[in-house]
Amino acid sequence: MPDALPPSYDSWEDVMSALEHSNATALDPEAAMDAAAHVAWTPPTHLGPLPLHLRERALHLLAEQRESVRNLEELYRETGRHLAAVRQVPQMSDRQSVYLDVTG
Repeated sequence: MPDALPPSYDSWEDVMSALEHSNATALDPEAAMDAAAHVAWTPPTHLGPLPLHLRERALHLLAEQRESVRNLEELYRETGRHLAAVRQVPQMSDRQSVYLDVTG
């Protein structure tokens, strides 16, 4: 599926709100699965520099995004461990039904 078109922003407040929403969605697995097509973010060039009054908000968002990256990296490693375990299961060559006794 092709990426959607990037949104157009009218203010730095709009940019911050969109980034905060995007980060919150990324942290919620159910919301992330239902999210629209990924949009590659590009900083707006028509708004000028980030206003000083948004500095603390931007730093907080940066910290949240760094935490998201750490969480995603751990999920990536965990998925790799799961995949390695699954690959250790021997392949069945004769296509017979196999049942696993989980009660006794």
